[in-house]
Amino acid sequence: MKFTLGLFILPLALLAGPFRSTDLTADAKWFVHVDYDAARNSVVGNKVLGIADDRTCPVPAIKAFAEAVGFDGRRDLLSFTAYGTGAERQAVAIIRHRGNNLKIGEYLKSKGAEPDVVDGVPILGFTCEQTQCRLTVAFPSAGVVVLAMSTADVSKTCAALDNAAVVASIPQEVSEVAGVAPLFLMGADVQACRVANPRAGRMAAQLNSMGIAAAEANGVLSLNAKMTMADPAAAQAAVQMVEGAKAFMSARGENFATWMESLSTTTSGSAMALSWSAQSSALVVEIDKARERMQEWKKNHAGSCPVTGK
Repeated sequence: MKFTLGLFILPLALLAGPFRSTDLTADAKWFVHVDYDAARNSVVGNKVLGIADDRTCPVPAIKAFAEAVGFDGRRDLLSFTAYGTGAERQAVAIIRHRGNNLKIGEYLKSKGAEPDVVDGVPILGFTCEQTQCRLTVAFPSAGVVVLAMSTADVSKTCAALDNAAVVASIPQEVSEVAGVAPLFLMGADVQACRVANPRAGRMAAQLNSMGIAAAEANGVLSLNAKMTMADPAAAQAAVQMVEGAKAFMSARGENFATWMESLSTTTSGSAMALSWSAQSSALVVEIDKARERMQEWKKNHAGSCPVTGK
């Protein structure tokens, strides 16, 4: 059984909403958090979540899973948090949900999952030959599902859940950009991840650490990021790259120029900050246009959806 975990992300201290710093183990070096409850209550988030309905063509495996276990992510998903140390084949995801009587265990067993217990927590395991690991799905408490790449990670994660004594190191940049009730958080101690994974090579050699947050308030969606570079010269180079991309996009037409107006960058020593914002209602209009273009493309090139027949 194949699972792909996107490794983007960040750490954080005190936040409103579902994010819990105690979801992280002490050795976490990167993490990403999506607040689905906040997204449902935002203009843009609600629109994006609403796109995943029967009018689009869902991934067959996801559709089959949702129907078999009685899980509707648009309704039941509360939050998703993924994190890791940066080491190869080491990642953990924590899913919090409000679903009742879900048949997740039965479904996974029908796909070959092997039941077991780790530190008193019931788990289901899959052997992943391609990634040379053992994917483990754990059920530590009602409303919480943990996915990990090893039983050792499951043990550490379940011990850390809601345990105030476990303190993860969180990049300062994250607390500086998080604001109030962010929909999405992302960040990492990039250099620590490079050390933990020798195969990373020169990955982001000029970037030390980062934090990114997206939030919506008073009808405006905002994106804020802060990065600490290797030195002031690297920070200036990053700003020049962003400003060059802004100029290129603005030159493509008045519509692009309007969207780029709010994009700004600043530097202070080795630190670089970036911010962008837009009216949520305007973004929703663009999302609808993009959806129409996609439907037209499917009609002309891909035919009807093989899953829904629509």
